[in-house]
Amino acid sequence: MLFCSSGVVMSSFLIKQKTRKSYEKKISTEPEGTQRCRKYAIKLFDDFAKDQYSKTSEEIIEELKITKKDYDNEEYEDALYEILQGWINWNEKQGLGNYTIKVAFSNLRKYLYHFRIKTQEQDIKQRLRFGKNTKEERHPLSQEEYRAIVDGFAKEPLTQALFLALGSSGMRIGEALNLRKKDLDTTQKRIKVNIPAQTKTRQGRTTYLSFETREKLKKRLENIGPNDYVFRKTSAKSIHGNCTRSLNRLIKRLSLDDKYESNGFHKITSHSFRAYFFTKAVRKHGENYAHQMIGHGGYLMQYDRITEEEKLQMYLELEPELAIFDQTKNRLEIKRLKQDVESIEELREEVRKLREDRAKHDKKIVEQLMKKGILPKNLSFFN
Repeated sequence: MLFCSSGVVMSSFLIKQKTRKSYEKKISTEPEGTQRCRKYAIKLFDDFAKDQYSKTSEEIIEELKITKKDYDNEEYEDALYEILQGWINWNEKQGLGNYTIKVAFSNLRKYLYHFRIKTQEQDIKQRLRFGKNTKEERHPLSQEEYRAIVDGFAKEPLTQALFLALGSSGMRIGEALNLRKKDLDTTQKRIKVNIPAQTKTRQGRTTYLSFETREKLKKRLENIGPNDYVFRKTSAKSIHGNCTRSLNRLIKRLSLDDKYESNGFHKITSHSFRAYFFTKAVRKHGENYAHQMIGHGGYLMQYDRITEEEKLQMYLELEPELAIFDQTKNRLEIKRLKQDVESIEELREEVRKLREDRAKHDKKIVEQLMKKGILPKNLSFFN
C-alpha cells in the first residue's frame, strides 16, 4: 500500500490480490495428478465450511484474516487451529481414512499459505489430533484379475491397450495418457517408450511395451500422426478421471471392487497395474532394475546404469512373466526355447570347429616332427 503526498491511499500494480483463481493459476504448471490432489483438499474445505458454518471457504479465510488483524496472536491461533481440528474431525465422520486426511491437510496448508495464513509444524504437533494410520497388506493384482479387466474392455480396444501398457511398462497412467506417437520407437524388437521429463518426477526415462500391447496398438499407430496422443483421442484434462471412472465401473461389474477398511480406497486402481510390473521385475531382475524401469530415483540409480541393449534384453527375459494371456506366454516360451536350441546348436558348431582346428594343428606338428626324424615316418597316428 502506498501513500501519495495528499494522503490518498494508492495500490501498487505489483501487488496482486490473493484469490482461489490466482492459486489455481499458480499450480497450473504442476503435474495433473498433483493439481487434482490440491483441488480435492480445497473441495473438502468447501464442503466443511458449508456444512459446519453455512459459509463459503473464502468467507472462512477472510474471517481468519480479520481475526489475525483485530485480535491478539493467541486468540487468532486458537481460532485457526480450532477450525483445522474441526475440519479433521469432520473428514473422519465422512469416512475418510487417516492417511487420506493427512495428505489432504498437507495440501490445505499450502492453499491457506497462499492467503498468508501460516501453520507451524510444532503447533500442528501440539494442537491437532490426527487418527493413527492403520496399515493393511496391499492387494496384489493377479493374472486372472488382470485378464478379466482387459477382456472387460473388449469394446474399447484403446482402453485395453492402455491397461496392457501400464502393466507391461511400469508407467503411471498420467505418463501413458500424455504419450504421443513421436515418443515411441517401433524399430526395435519391442516398442521403446521415451517418457518425456514433464512427468511427476520431472525426469525422463525409457521403458518398453509388450508384444500383447503392440498387437492392440497396431491399427492405432498406423492411423495417427507423430504429434497425436497414443492412448487417447482427446486433449481434455478430464481424460484421467474418465479412465478411472471406467475402471471403477468395470471392477464393480466384475465383482472386483473390494475396498480397504483403513481408507475406503478400491483395492484395484490404475496404480495396481504399475505395481504388477514392479513385482514381476523385482522377482526377475532385482529391485534396482525394477526401480529404474518405473522411474524411482535413489542413490544406487546414479551408479548402476544399464545400456539400452542390456535393458532391452532384460525386458525380453522379463516379458513372459508380464504376459496375461496363456497363448502369449506359450508363444514367448516357444520362441525362447527355439532361441535356446539355436544357441546350443551354435555352441556345438563352435566346439566342432575348435576340434577340427585343434586336430589340424596337432597334425601339422606331428608332420613336422616326422620330417625331422623325431617320429617314425610310418606312424599311423592319422590313419
